[in-house]
Amino acid sequence: MNADIQVVQVNDPRLQHLTAAGYVVVGESWGARLRLSDPAILIVLKAAVVAATDQGFLIEELDASWAPQVTALEAVNHADYPYTPATSVPRRNESDVLELWESGRRFFGAINDGQLVAISVISLMAARAETEFTSVHRSYRRRGLAVAVKAASITALADEGVRIFGTGGAQINAGSIRMNEHLGYAIEERWLSLTMP
Repeated sequence: MNADIQVVQVNDPRLQHLTAAGYVVVGESWGARLRLSDPAILIVLKAAVVAATDQGFLIEELDASWAPQVTALEAVNHADYPYTPATSVPRRNESDVLELWESGRRFFGAINDGQLVAISVISLMAARAETEFTSVHRSYRRRGLAVAVKAASITALADEGVRIFGTGGAQINAGSIRMNEHLGYAIEERWLSLTMP
């Protein structure tokens, strides 16, 4: 792909100039926010965790001893992440995963018989908490586990006083958009990636 990628918000005046100059859209992405002003949102979050535990999954925060299983899960799922120039997911080895823990990221997983089958990773920024990534082993999808692990991460940080949460992803990942809307996120930003053909 052409190395000259321009990533702009859809309401950026530069967008018109770029398209007039011949740039074409090669990817769409979005950013969303969850603001915990409505107590009903916490009920939805807690219900998502209960729905997974009722199926026999253990939903909990993970320590760094889980790094090998996180690395293995990400290796299995890497090809399933939708690609756009603004949302590419790096291949991570075990030292990369450990570095995420060491830099303060928090990991929340779904465990089935000792095996990690879903993960959501969140980091605390100055104004909000931001989800880094969420993924579910393909054998366990469509069982509410992405919602559960993400809800667990939000609930844990909400209990510590965080009130604004951010997330984002590729526009073509409709499942991710639906999952985040279910948790109370609202899309506030849309981005286009453009390049010269």
